[in-house]
Amino acid sequence: MVPPGMERTVYVHTGNISENQRVSLNGINGQLSATGYQVVKDPTQAHYWLQARVVYCHKAKQGVTAESVAFTGFGVGIGSGGTAMARGMGGMKQPPPEGILYMCVADVFVTEQAAPAKLATPIAASSTRAATYTMRSVAHVLQKELNIEEATPIIQEKLNTSIAGLFQAPGRDGTQHPAITDSRRLLAF
Repeated sequence: MVPPGMERTVYVHTGNISENQRVSLNGINGQLSATGYQVVKDPTQAHYWLQARVVYCHKAKQGVTAESVAFTGFGVGIGSGGTAMARGMGGMKQPPPEGILYMCVADVFVTEQAAPAKLATPIAASSTRAATYTMRSVAHVLQKELNIEEATPIIQEKLNTSIAGLFQAPGRDGTQHPAITDSRRLLAF
């Protein structure tokens, strides 16, 4: 998760370069707004920049699991059926699922803008750096017979929820929840 803070403005930029162009990440804006974030159209007015792109959306080849794809991480190349992403994944072999695994993969990049330095020297002001977070989100459905029209809205909702869930809602008393992880690399599936 993105570490909590008092800043609640987000600029959202999404795209889809997968075969299934019907999958949209437009639901992220509404989910962020529902948790108290203000989605802005001008990136210079935002404390967070959220960039997400659907990079793969297709039937997975036999033996490829959503977990293995997620664990390969942000930005790893994608081959036919997800096989290139799963290459090199050791461990126990899982039994093949009963049905057809349809999955979509989104790479997410969040930039938290650095607060301007309060010191009077220009050197201090230029030394502030933005924090960045990356994540690979994988949504999937398992169907007896592949029906892309039926699977698409389910996968779309899963991706939107996963990505928007990176931003924590304030607690009931208005305070921020403590950060769950100190890691700069986020992973979800």
